[in-house]
Amino acid sequence: MESPDIQKGNVLDRGAQMVVSRILPGVFSSGDVVINDLSFFRDLLFRGSLGLGDSYMAGKWDSSCIDEVVNKILQTGAYQKFAFVYDAVREFRSRLFNLQNKKRAKRVIEEHYDLPVGFYQAFLGPKMKYTCLDYTTATDIETAEIDSMRRVCEKLELKPGDRVADYGGGWGGLAGFMADEYGVRPTIVTRSKEQAQFARETHGDKIEVVECDYRDIPADFAESFDASSAIGIWEHIGHKNYGSFLKVIDHNLKKSGRLLIHTLFTSYSSLATNPWLNKHIFPEGELTPKETIIREISKFFTLSGNESGDEAFEEITPNYFPTLHAWKDRLTDAYRGGRVQISEQEFRKWVFYFMSCAGAIKAEYMRVGQFLARKD
Repeated sequence: MESPDIQKGNVLDRGAQMVVSRILPGVFSSGDVVINDLSFFRDLLFRGSLGLGDSYMAGKWDSSCIDEVVNKILQTGAYQKFAFVYDAVREFRSRLFNLQNKKRAKRVIEEHYDLPVGFYQAFLGPKMKYTCLDYTTATDIETAEIDSMRRVCEKLELKPGDRVADYGGGWGGLAGFMADEYGVRPTIVTRSKEQAQFARETHGDKIEVVECDYRDIPADFAESFDASSAIGIWEHIGHKNYGSFLKVIDHNLKKSGRLLIHTLFTSYSSLATNPWLNKHIFPEGELTPKETIIREISKFFTLSGNESGDEAFEEITPNYFPTLHAWKDRLTDAYRGGRVQISEQEFRKWVFYFMSCAGAIKAEYMRVGQFLARKD
């Protein structure tokens, strides 16, 4: 649907509109989408997902259901055709170079995770969990956070006095929960200065905070942990570094210790990324198929369930949809209520991020799972 105040555009814009309408019939002509500037169609046609996201940030189109728009685009298979060249170049680069080396990994931290903590507090729940939550029975974000953390702890079969390494660690929410509820001694490993500072200030001496790249963990951590978790960090490790990351975990984990990896993965048979997310949200982020993750973990650990009956792999994808919507709704309320000071373009960027991921979940392009393993 076109806005009454639409920027009419030129002949190239109208031509692009006709082509897009043929490739994606009905996606942008429904009442759920309002076109404010016809140059949007040229952006989409020539820049693919970059054009889709950047034009939304610029206000060239609006929708109350961005997730459904993205879902429809992915369902047609058109995105895969548009993205073929980008994906081929990206995969070639990733095969040739280590796109997640220490220098590049630092960039991700500085551009995304080292944003002021107040911004993240505007949309995350009180425990600051920035991964898929557990909405199996929960109806609010507070309960969903607690349920998701309890599920991790139960799978790891934690007991009082255990030492636990939480790689990635975030703002320390999971580690603090482990210490309070299970009486364990958690250590979080994070390269983010903002996250490390918040974790120390919030949880004090209940948790240990090691501020470094996982490749630089102190040597005296050898075989000192009873359990390890890696929640939402696998996507940043990169396939060239899976071995070195898992080797670090293996080196620091006691014999018979348990490992839980919580990560996004793709339904496709090769590396997956997205140009817009790579530019604006997660530089050099990488999704791999479930089979690749299983193969890599199996080089160091035995994938196995626990005595409580939890399976070695659990798909939790349906929980990510309400998680993303909760974050979007909370950020929207904070932005409109003046509780977070960001530009309109920045606000629209984050809304598109949340809802485009929700659309990818709907289309089964992106999935979420937990892998449980044991060190023999």
